[in-house]
Amino acid sequence: MTRISDLGFQQILLNSFQRAQGSAQLRQIQLSTGKVSDRYSGVGVATGQLLSAEGVIERVSAYEKAAGVAASRLQTQEAALTTIADSVARLRERFVVAMSTGSAELIAPELASEAQRIIAALSTESGGVYVFGGVNGTVPPTTAQSIADIAAAPNTDALFVDAARQRLAVEEGTTVDGGATAREIASGLYRTLQEIANAPQALGAFSGQLTNAQSAFLTQEIADLDQISARLYEELGLNGLAQGQTEDARVRNVQRRDLAEIVASEIEDVDLAEVVARLNQDRIAIEAAAQALKQASELSLLNFL
Repeated sequence: MTRISDLGFQQILLNSFQRAQGSAQLRQIQLSTGKVSDRYSGVGVATGQLLSAEGVIERVSAYEKAAGVAASRLQTQEAALTTIADSVARLRERFVVAMSTGSAELIAPELASEAQRIIAALSTESGGVYVFGGVNGTVPPTTAQSIADIAAAPNTDALFVDAARQRLAVEEGTTVDGGATAREIASGLYRTLQEIANAPQALGAFSGQLTNAQSAFLTQEIADLDQISARLYEELGLNGLAQGQTEDARVRNVQRRDLAEIVASEIEDVDLAEVVARLNQDRIAIEAAAQALKQASELSLLNFL
């Protein structure tokens, strides 16, 4: 006589119910995350391509941030260099006025004032780093505090921290010039400031009508300041070039990141409309399986007698 296996039939229905539940759970995760899977194993054969795209995103995002830091540093340097150049221009103007009008009394106080601005500009910081410190960015690049320190120094170069220019990473395999060091910028300027500060000891006080020696001295200092200004504007030009290179690198980093994000999105992102439709199908399948399992559990041989 043929036997009816209630247990086997119920097991089949139970497996069907569990599969429907598992599918619905996966669709719910996809719906909440917007991703094919929350694990790489769920991506399948495209896992390697997804990992590669994510690696590109991580690298270029880091370089994008580095380019942002570099841009900020270079912009801060530009402002500081402009401050120094303006101070040099004002000193030059003061000397010209003194030579033309004979009123030299303001040379000393203006020298002290502009020297203070120059020292402060050389000690400019950005994000806790001295922008003219070169590779030693955590160390103040000049030890001078005032014109008195410059005037008293046996060697003005000793007032600077010896450091090399820094290269700034802005893109994979690409660096830009991190700008001049304080010594490169102001070594000659400090010597000129020292000569001006100590000139009264040899040439007499700069007051009233200038002597011939004082006029000759100021003429030479004006020529020196012109050379210093030319070097400062040369550094400003190099700074502008580095800023342009940094911005170009930043744009390329953004483009690479966007492309990698598109690749990753095509692999791991799901069509939410399709997920909702399949989730509804899974819910119907769960209800059907549950109903069939309920009916099967109520079956008995008495129903066939």
